[in-house]
Amino acid sequence: MKKLRDKTKKKYYHLRRSYSVPDEEPKRLVIWKAKWFNNADSPVMLMIDDLANAWHSTTGKTKWDFGGDWGGGLQREGSTIRFLKERLLKDFPEAKVTFFAIAGKIRLCTNTEQFTFAEPLHFTDASRRFFRDLDKDDNFEIAYHGYSHGTPGANKEDFVQEWNGFGSVSEACDQISKGKEIFNDVLGRFPFGGKYGGWKYNELADESIDKSGFLWWCRDWMSRDVHDRIDDSYYDPQFFGDNLVVALPSTVHGFFWDVKQIDKLIDKKQIISIEEHIAPLRPDGRTQTPNIIDDINELRSLFSYLQKKNIWYATGTEVAKYFVAFSFTTIYDIKQDSFKINYKGRVKEPMLTLLIDFRHIRDRKPINIITPDNEIIKCTYKNKLHLANVKIKNGRYKVKIR
Repeated sequence: MKKLRDKTKKKYYHLRRSYSVPDEEPKRLVIWKAKWFNNADSPVMLMIDDLANAWHSTTGKTKWDFGGDWGGGLQREGSTIRFLKERLLKDFPEAKVTFFAIAGKIRLCTNTEQFTFAEPLHFTDASRRFFRDLDKDDNFEIAYHGYSHGTPGANKEDFVQEWNGFGSVSEACDQISKGKEIFNDVLGRFPFGGKYGGWKYNELADESIDKSGFLWWCRDWMSRDVHDRIDDSYYDPQFFGDNLVVALPSTVHGFFWDVKQIDKLIDKKQIISIEEHIAPLRPDGRTQTPNIIDDINELRSLFSYLQKKNIWYATGTEVAKYFVAFSFTTIYDIKQDSFKINYKGRVKEPMLTLLIDFRHIRDRKPINIITPDNEIIKCTYKNKLHLANVKIKNGRYKVKIR
C-alpha cells in the first residue's frame, strides 16, 4: 500500500508544483471594502447624555454642588467639562466624545423640583461661545437630545419624556425645528444626529426624526450580550425611514462593562458605544446613572484596555458617514491596474477604506491610488495588503507603483 502511495505522489508531483506557482500573472486586482475606517476591528464612541446650559445646587447658592453641573458651569473651575478633560481625556487624548445636548431649558423631575439654573444653549454670548468651541474640537461632537427633555408634572411619576409627549408628527417636527434653530445659532450648523431622551419614544417618533433631516439617531439601548441570546444584527447599525437614517446601537454601560463584552464586540466587528450621563445630581435628589463622575475609574480602566486593541475612536457622525459609504458603494470593473466605484449614498464624498491585494507584483513595492479627479492617495502596506483611505467619488481609480 505504501509503495502505491509513493508511486502516486511521484506521478502527480509535477502537476502539484505547476499549480502552486502560477506561470502567469493574475488578470485583475482583488479589492474589498473594510468594514470600518482604517480597517479597525471596531469603532469606539463615548456617548454622554444630557449636556445642557444648566446646573443645580441643593442649598440654593450661586454655584453648583459637586456633581451638579450639567454644562451650565461652562469651563469654569469645578465644571464637569473640566473634570472630564482632567480626569479622563488628558490621559486618553485619542478618545472621542459625542455629547447629546438639550437645546432649550432642560425640564426634569417635577414642577417644583427644577434646576437652580437652566437656560437655552444660546442664553449668553459666553454660553454660545463655550458650546461652539466644544463642538469645534476634533475630539468632540454635540448631537441633539431634545428641546426640553420632557414635560414634568406634580409627581415624579408624571414626567413625560419628550418623544412620548407628541400627539402628531407635525407637532414633533415643529419642536425639533425650534431646537435645531438654537443649534444653528450656537454651532453654526444643524445637528447631524441625536438620541431619544430616556430611550423613550412613541409610534410617531421615528417619522419625526426622518422628516427632520437627521443623518443618524440612537433609538435603543441594549448592553452587549455575551451569551449569544440576542441576534447579532441588533448590535449593528440599521437604516430607518424614507431618508435612510442610520440607527446607531448603544452597547456598553460605562460602569458595568467587562472584558468578555468588549472582546465579543471586537470579535464581531461591532460598535463599542459607551453609555454615560454628564452629571449625577438631579433636582429631585436622585442620582442620574450611569454618569462620568461616579464612573470615572471604570472609564479609565476601559480606555486603558482599549489601547491594546485595533480600534477606531470616532464620533456618532463619523461612524454614520462611514456606514453610509460602506453600504452604498459598489466596486466593479476591476483590472490589473484600475477599478471603478459607483456610490449612491446621501453623504457627499464620504471616506472609505479599501483593501487591495496587489501580490502579483511579487514584492512590497509601495503603490498609489489615483482618484477620478487625479488626487494621489498613498497606500500603506500591512499583512500583505495595501490599505487606502479614499474620499469616495464616482469613476475610475488607477493603481500605480510609486
